Amino acid sequence: MSGVTVGEGALRSICDRALQAVDGDQAEVVVIARNAALTRFANAAIHQNVVSREAELRVRVVRGTRVAMVTTDRLDDEGVRLVARDASDLAKITPENPTFGGLAGDRDLVPAPSAYVERTAEATPLDRARAAKQLCDAARGASLSAAGYVATNMQELAIANSLGVWAYSAATTSDAELAVLGDAGSGFAQRLSLDVRTLDIAGCAREAVDKAKAAQKPRDLAPGTYEVVLEPYAVRDLIAFLGSQLTGNAVEEGRSFVTGKLGQKVTGDVTLVDDPFDPKGLPRGFDLEGQPSQRLTLIERGVAKAVVYDSQTAYRTGQKNTGHALPPNPFQPAAPMHLRLEPGTKTREELIKESKRAVLITRFWYTRWVHQLRTIVTGMTRDGTFAIEDGEIAYPVKNFRFTQSYHDALGGTLGIGRDLSLLVPGEQFGLQVSSYRVPALRLGAFTFTGATQY
Repeated sequence: MSGVTVGEGALRSICDRALQAVDGDQAEVVVIARNAALTRFANAAIHQNVVSREAELRVRVVRGTRVAMVTTDRLDDEGVRLVARDASDLAKITPENPTFGGLAGDRDLVPAPSAYVERTAEATPLDRARAAKQLCDAARGASLSAAGYVATNMQELAIANSLGVWAYSAATTSDAELAVLGDAGSGFAQRLSLDVRTLDIAGCAREAVDKAKAAQKPRDLAPGTYEVVLEPYAVRDLIAFLGSQLTGNAVEEGRSFVTGKLGQKVTGDVTLVDDPFDPKGLPRGFDLEGQPSQRLTLIERGVAKAVVYDSQTAYRTGQKNTGHALPPNPFQPAAPMHLRLEPGTKTREELIKESKRAVLITRFWYTRWVHQLRTIVTGMTRDGTFAIEDGEIAYPVKNFRFTQSYHDALGGTLGIGRDLSLLVPGEQFGLQVSSYRVPALRLGAFTFTGATQY
């Protein structure tokens, strides 16, 4: 690999030194190294160009059922020694955890497709500036204002423990986001690619500009329950919320919508999988404990089939570890990290054409839980909301606020788009861990509880 990476050998050396320095029954070491580069623009002009090179070392030490973790950003010999010492000392005095089942042991890893593209890791500020100019020029040519960013990222992840676990991956992403604003309406688009040379800047610009032009001078439309056509950006929000509940921890705590319903119908005729080996996603064949990640069908044609587990939730509940651990934390120890909503047969235009009276939604914004067990979420529409009449986009409408059960909305699935969009990954714990490949959807009922003035 290129000089922008730390490299597998160097990271393994750091892990080995940390493991040798700890004092405990078991130990785990995680190293995350990142190069994040961002070129941001507003009012059609670049106003920020930043590059951040970061590294983080996490050491977890186990003494009996006492577990402690300490983090540092120092990877030199003294930094490694100090973080190992501090974690070891803390593990002597932290309260016992009687449900802790020990660290996960070594299991064979199945190689995933490479997510590393060297030319993305080596992208320059000039590469990002040229892409930003293309986005800005498209908006300026339509007499609209542009804001957004172009980013290139490289991250390395290394995991080792005293039971023989060793896992390493390197990954790159490039992404662009564009918001285009007029006097009374806005449009939005994103693009994501592992390879910066294939990042669809022209398509991003065209989508956001066309949406903004169509969104000007929105009309009032009364709140209520409507049939909807959701663009992939809105579908991604829906899948992200539901995915967070398809975990063993959520089932254990009784707050998942599939609690007691595995094998039963919970949505409409949709299939949701978690596929860490999807070459068109952000593949990685292991989780944040260095355990092999399984491809799982979570929902199959509306029937709840499976949830994901980390080692500790699996131990407590007597289930099999599926290899979906996040870094140790008390709130969400596991998650499906490579979600794909399987495509249907319809084009976006066909989904619209088949809708007699509906609302087309570009994306949701500021969404928050209201009731997790019932998957009720509240939020707003944004950046292009339109009335559909007799199978055609009739006119733009002002944004809505909604309060809606997401899995109930999926229960009324009327059509699924045939094209999947890879959307900007979610970041947790200083790491890009989640990817989404989703289509557009046509749903039979979605409840809007209020309207805005814009």
